[in-house]
Amino acid sequence: MDPYSIPFEDFGKYRDWKFTKVADAPALSRATAEEVVAALKRAEAEDRTLMAICPVGPIDYSWWAEAMNRDETDGSRLVTLNMDEYIGQDGEPIPESHPLSFRAFMNAGLFSRLRGRARVPEANIHFPSPADPAAATRLVERHGGADLCFGGMGLTGHLAFNDPPEPGEPCDDEQVRNSRTRVLRIGRESMAQMAMGGTGGNREIIPPTAITLGMYELLMSKRIHLTFMRSWHAGVLRRALFGPVSGRCPGSFVQEHPNVTVTLTELAAALPLIHVAQRVAE
Repeated sequence: MDPYSIPFEDFGKYRDWKFTKVADAPALSRATAEEVVAALKRAEAEDRTLMAICPVGPIDYSWWAEAMNRDETDGSRLVTLNMDEYIGQDGEPIPESHPLSFRAFMNAGLFSRLRGRARVPEANIHFPSPADPAAATRLVERHGGADLCFGGMGLTGHLAFNDPPEPGEPCDDEQVRNSRTRVLRIGRESMAQMAMGGTGGNREIIPPTAITLGMYELLMSKRIHLTFMRSWHAGVLRRALFGPVSGRCPGSFVQEHPNVTVTLTELAAALPLIHVAQRVAE
């Protein structure tokens, strides 16, 4: 089976998951917001917390804030753990003043926008720390796995900053599958992807080191909700979701998870097309 040739309409033939196609990125973020609000209401009814693993990139969290404020959800029920964060040359997380700070992104898009009952206590907001990477693992294990893990995938099939080994290096599938929260050097392909997609080609501004949750913590989640919205996601998602399960494409390990939901835009759902010349716009 050539995964790149599978049309969206046939996805359900190969994976017993819920696949939802939406018009665009705002519709995708709106869908995740409504899911979080519904999950928070269930958590309140059951007198428990809701733990969510949050990525930076695939979701516009302002939709979450709007929905949580609208429905006056109990923000004290929400426990967040970010997937990753860049690390500076001093070995510490980059400051919030850095334009690529994930903490600043979450504060601006979500936490600072919440009002009244919807506010999330500071003690409920977690980022993996280079001072104690295992703290993130302990947090996930104490909860019995995150209730919801949102995420997208990079060009290498990375989930969070779990890149495959560099070309020519050996690949141990079990080592990738069981990787834990750690500080690592970001793969070259991922650095190039982020420079093209997030910094206008300014590669020098991207810190080469990050701390990331491992595949172990991500796959422990009770539910994984993957989101895809870019044109090049058309090939990435097909390789990861329908191709071989391998550490060469870390995101492919979600194929082994029992509870996966996928939301994708029309752009990402389209079959990947080959162009001799690079397209000038999505």
